Amino acid sequence: AKDQIDAALDFGFPPPLVLDRLSVDRDTRHTNLYLYTHINLLENLTLTLGGSGDFFDTDDELVNERDQFNPKIGITWNLDSGTTFRAAAFRVLKRTLITDQTLEPTQVAGFNQFFDEFNATDYWRYGAAIDQKFSGRVYGGVEYTYRDLDVPYTDFTGPTPVMGEADWKEKLARAYLFWTPTNSIALTAEYLYEDLDRDEISGPSAKESQTHYVPLGIHFFHSSGLSASLKGTYIDQEGEYERKDDRGVFVAGSDDFWVVDAAINYRLPKRYGIVTVGVNNLFDESFDYYDSDWENSRIQPERFVYARITLAFP
Repeated sequence: AKDQIDAALDFGFPPPLVLDRLSVDRDTRHTNLYLYTHINLLENLTLTLGGSGDFFDTDDELVNERDQFNPKIGITWNLDSGTTFRAAAFRVLKRTLITDQTLEPTQVAGFNQFFDEFNATDYWRYGAAIDQKFSGRVYGGVEYTYRDLDVPYTDFTGPTPVMGEADWKEKLARAYLFWTPTNSIALTAEYLYEDLDRDEISGPSAKESQTHYVPLGIHFFHSSGLSASLKGTYIDQEGEYERKDDRGVFVAGSDDFWVVDAAINYRLPKRYGIVTVGVNNLFDESFDYYDSDWENSRIQPERFVYARITLAFP
């Protein structure tokens, strides 16, 4: 019976989307204008005001054209007690980007604006956070954000394809505590909570998902340029997920597990760069896990060994 349950809950990582090769000539024009300003209401109180305009035009009959104004407002308040209060509310239209880059400011009061959503996704994000400096070596904070998304999709269930918009909700909470007991050692502890609620007709591989993350890390630094890090992350997840072998069928699933990552770094002389050798999922842990951002996954489904060289030229 246990094997049957495990098989039913085997949602794993979302598989890549496989499409027949089809060449279609489309003309899409997306114009973006933006303006931001920072106003110092007090010496330690900054108000961020801004807005952007998106003008989206295409000859694809299945895609809705739109012109949209996106207001932005944020506040950053630095108190004498070492406390920083941040809050923001803003609207975003996920536009077509070249290599996912833009000159528009990517944050408002420290809250990220842009995510890897489907193009033309319209969403509001609201957030509040408190960052606290307890001493010269101890920092902490809490953060909560809420996103309300209208996600475009093509409905193929009828005789002809039609465009629709799915209603998605995302709640994200985070708490952290960083401590540097010595100049060569840093300890980190975090808690992250992700709550996804998506329309079944359009949710990619998940109808709903609640995930708890508890990353615990230790980092060592030496004056010779050598450093090392070790991080263990506990993950507890449950929700309703699409079965890999039966598309469109959602089943309840859950799992909890630990994943350990390790890395060794060497800083080149004169700060010309850093050489890194690391292992993600050090103990090759197996698990059932749904990643809401599989293009930038937090964890690896199998042991992953890598080497990286980052060079900096004066």
